[in-house]
Amino acid sequence: MARPFVEIKVRDNGLNAILDTGSWRSYIREEFAEGFPEAPVQPFEVRLGGQTSRLSKGILISGAVKDTGGKEYLFSGIFFPVKDLGAENGKNIDILVGSLLLEDWGAVIDNSKAPPTVDYRRLREGILVEL
Repeated sequence: MARPFVEIKVRDNGLNAILDTGSWRSYIREEFAEGFPEAPVQPFEVRLGGQTSRLSKGILISGAVKDTGGKEYLFSGIFFPVKDLGAENGKNIDILVGSLLLEDWGAVIDNSKAPPTVDYRRLREGILVEL
């Protein structure tokens, strides 16, 4: 199953992002993580790209993401800075969006097409409601 590759705008920079339903949390390469508000968290270990990292802070990032149709949606979320996220299809991965944010966005990923299509139902319908 292919993971969709999308562009996310953060501070007017277009960053390569992968939508990864197999990851719980969301990550950003350290070089793009400067100057954002920090969010202390209980330290934890994560294994990404064959390397284990111990993380103790997240950062609050606001940005914009586009669906397959090109419509742009604003978002905010906690991302965890890491040294490297690897590469896919010849492109560096700058951001990995995990299942917590994808669920919040109501992301529907259609893997029956190549490349996969993406719709952010909750963002599109404006129904980010906490129950």
